[in-house]
Amino acid sequence: MKKILFLVNAGKITSNENGGASVYYSHLELLFKAEFHIEIVVLEWENQQIYIEEDYKEVAKFVSEISSYKVISKKHNKGLNRIVEAITNPSKFEYNFINKENSDFLKNKIQENNIDLVWCEWRWSAILATNSALKVPVIYAHHDWEYKLAKLRKRRNFLQKFHTFQKKRVEIAIVKKATACISGSITEKEEIEKIASKKALYLPTTYKEIILEENNLEKAPSIIHLGGMNTTANRLGLERFLDVSWADLKQRIPKVNLKVIGSLKQATPTLLKKLEDPQITCFGFVENLDKVMIPKDIHIVPWEYNTGTRTRIPVILNYEQVLVATKPSVSCYKEITQENSVLCNDLEEMTEEIVNLYSNKERLHLLSSKGKEVFLDTFTADNQFQKLKTFIHNLV
Repeated sequence: MKKILFLVNAGKITSNENGGASVYYSHLELLFKAEFHIEIVVLEWENQQIYIEEDYKEVAKFVSEISSYKVISKKHNKGLNRIVEAITNPSKFEYNFINKENSDFLKNKIQENNIDLVWCEWRWSAILATNSALKVPVIYAHHDWEYKLAKLRKRRNFLQKFHTFQKKRVEIAIVKKATACISGSITEKEEIEKIASKKALYLPTTYKEIILEENNLEKAPSIIHLGGMNTTANRLGLERFLDVSWADLKQRIPKVNLKVIGSLKQATPTLLKKLEDPQITCFGFVENLDKVMIPKDIHIVPWEYNTGTRTRIPVILNYEQVLVATKPSVSCYKEITQENSVLCNDLEEMTEEIVNLYSNKERLHLLSSKGKEVFLDTFTADNQFQKLKTFIHNLV
């Protein structure tokens, strides 16, 4: 049985905590089903979350060992050396954890535990591993292009733009240095292959099937938005929807209601003000989504860019809700089409489609069923683990 060292940031791993945690859980379950021996190392980054044993109780069944490591950070160089570093080594320029101590930790762990492959979740662990001259293959589980998200943020000064440029160089270097990459986005998988000139694996995030009672067919659908406001796509997407579509929808569907599910901790004051509406209900983080995700409700994804893996989309389909999304926001999934979802060119078109769905229950019910079929065919561990198993065995 091949041994995998699974590097992951400190934080709770479950299928329902947040998008990142859902991906971590999915990958661990898939590796377990593929019959790999898994050892987790939880990385405690400077000024980030710390290891808490309770956070990993849901994935303990998938792994043989869970340990933690406090990543050592060092002060950056100064003066001319700093300038040279910016030009020749953007990874070391941007991140202060690339050093001999951290590299030696990984090398010793690999040697002592007879590790065959290192699996890196998210960007920082991959930066560390690919800059440590390891003698075993390194898989980078790619979640997003950070530099693309950074470009979307408002009011960036020159220094911020410079760091975004540097981080782009770093991200390009990671996918080139890694032995192989995994991506939950078909478009980002293709980008990686083009950049790195090596095969990558498209691996959608997987979830356990939810069995639900039939929704009251006479009930008018609610509009649902799922996702915490700590994520750029959720925060900016929801605010854009409220600016462009909400007033028009309230005028044309007087009793329409919007349910916002997810933490509001990082919502901007402007967004919080817009959510103060008697026809909007904010639930905050909900541990058991069965209570708020009702079949045949209309679920919006108003983000207008193709970034990330949109982990909420399988959840929407699993709960038999009707996905209404902008085309860029779902281009990460080749399985999402007009046959199983409502895909819009822009938010103005999204407004029209929502109005049409309110008056066409037959279409609403058909899309709900079609979406669930896509979920069962694509977004379960049983559908995905075998191709991951084959992919890894071709590396080790």
